[in-house]
Amino acid sequence: MKKMVLFGLPLILALNQVVGAVKEPNVCEQCGQSLSQAFINVAKKCRPAVVHIRVEAGGSQMGNFQDSTNPFEQFQDELFNRFFGFSGGGSRGQSQNSYPVSNGSGFIVSSDGYIVTNYHVIKDGSKIIVEKYDEVEKQYEAKLVGCDPNTDLAVLKIDADNLAFLEFSNSDQIEVGQWTMAIGHPFKLRDSVSAGVISATHRGDLQISQLEDFIQTDAAINPGHSGGPLVDLNGHVIGVNTAILSKTGGNIGVGFAVPSNIAKMVYLQIQETGSVDRAFLGVQIQDLNDDLCAGFKLKKGTNGALIAEVVPDSAAAVGGLKAGDVVVDFNGEAIKSSKQLYTALGKLPSGTKCDMTIIRDGKHKKISLALGSKAKEASSEGDIIHKLGLFVEQITPENAGKYGIKSEEKGVVVTKVLPGTIASLLGWGPGCVILVVNGQKISSVGEFKKSLESANPKDRLVILMHNQGRATFHSIPHPNS
Repeated sequence: MKKMVLFGLPLILALNQVVGAVKEPNVCEQCGQSLSQAFINVAKKCRPAVVHIRVEAGGSQMGNFQDSTNPFEQFQDELFNRFFGFSGGGSRGQSQNSYPVSNGSGFIVSSDGYIVTNYHVIKDGSKIIVEKYDEVEKQYEAKLVGCDPNTDLAVLKIDADNLAFLEFSNSDQIEVGQWTMAIGHPFKLRDSVSAGVISATHRGDLQISQLEDFIQTDAAINPGHSGGPLVDLNGHVIGVNTAILSKTGGNIGVGFAVPSNIAKMVYLQIQETGSVDRAFLGVQIQDLNDDLCAGFKLKKGTNGALIAEVVPDSAAAVGGLKAGDVVVDFNGEAIKSSKQLYTALGKLPSGTKCDMTIIRDGKHKKISLALGSKAKEASSEGDIIHKLGLFVEQITPENAGKYGIKSEEKGVVVTKVLPGTIASLLGWGPGCVILVVNGQKISSVGEFKKSLESANPKDRLVILMHNQGRATFHSIPHPNS
């Protein structure tokens, strides 16, 4: 009898339950009707707030939001990343006079017309049309308020009032196995819903976007669903449908959504300022191994993020963190790896107050501090670095792995080069590391800016750069010359 087990229950008990259900058909019928009614109620509540997004690509509305890096390009073989809208691969290779159309979904998050969708749905768009279906179809030309390629999210605004809208739920509270519903416009089919369960949470290393903490679901997600909401049975948004895993381009039950807590943070910041300013701790961190545990006199198998370096004047420095500290808890979340800590930081806005537990000299110590601004640690549109045709970032283990450089390397890493600029003509590209400017060593974005601003515009800049392991000097005109 002990061997006759069905999913952990004795077989005889399972059979008794089946027999009991047969004897009481009304119970099963009532349960089925109750569950069915729950889905009906969610669909009625949410569908009026879900919109279809039609984009004319290849134009100028993206303007300052433009980013040449498509977060989906690396997933061509496994993720049907363009299924959410672009026909024929968007505007790449298209002439200025051709306007291919991309299609996706979005959902209204305020009564006055703010809409959340995916960045890749509206990327390269010159004209964004929002189609809303009530008793009659209504069309609005949408304004792009802002976008965040790091999470593949964008915020639009239409000129309308008294609209039905959806509210965000707390995605940290969802559980594997709970029911969920995906709503959108797959294959341009209006207001389509599909149901499933949460298959997993905190999915990463998918190479979809820079910040990955996805919800996985088996609710059917298909071409055109991208940017639509993933909702719970209360009709609240728990995620933004973003990608699927598929070798055929169709749904096979493995879909991914950006958690609502990330989407809400991005939306609120873009709504207020037009951009996202993420938290910056100011540390170089790495994973622990048995040798490091022995060297720091930690128990074998200790998990955490080892601080290798603290950036001067950063939040970490002000808060008292030191090289050699091991972060084992961050805001109540046990930290098992450096990537986990970076992901946790990436979900927070600048200025957030946080509590962490570290191990220092074998003893646990609590640290409280206010996080800094990552925007201040990266170049931005319109600054002097941008005039060179560059976007650069402080080197971190996260972007070091992405660009194939050493995380302990000094300098700033180039993350994007604008076409037709000096940097582009010189052949610079993402992954190049700027080490020295006019004899001054560079260890932060701030130092790079200061070196450019303090240089005489009439003189040439002499820049020492690492590119694919090779150091080379470049003499270029000053961007303000």
